[in-house]
Amino acid sequence: MKKIPPGSEAANILVGEVDFLTHTIRAFIRLKTSNTMGYLTEVPVPTKFVFVLLGPTGNQSIYHEIGRSIATLMTD
Repeated sequence: MKKIPPGSEAANILVGEVDFLTHTIRAFIRLKTSNTMGYLTEVPVPTKFVFVLLGPTGNQSIYHEIGRSIATLMTD
């Protein structure tokens, strides 16, 4: 924690595949106020942004790459 600058905020990127969907569902959420969301992050840093992507089975590598791209965009 001593290497994390004061005032830092996290972005949580969640991707996955499920068997009950036929189309991809995605959401990019900006929280009005940053909140610590339990154990969602590795360190207790408040979350400001959440990206969720769920899609049908068979495309996990594509979903993973989309998640990596969003994570790269969210770095400072």
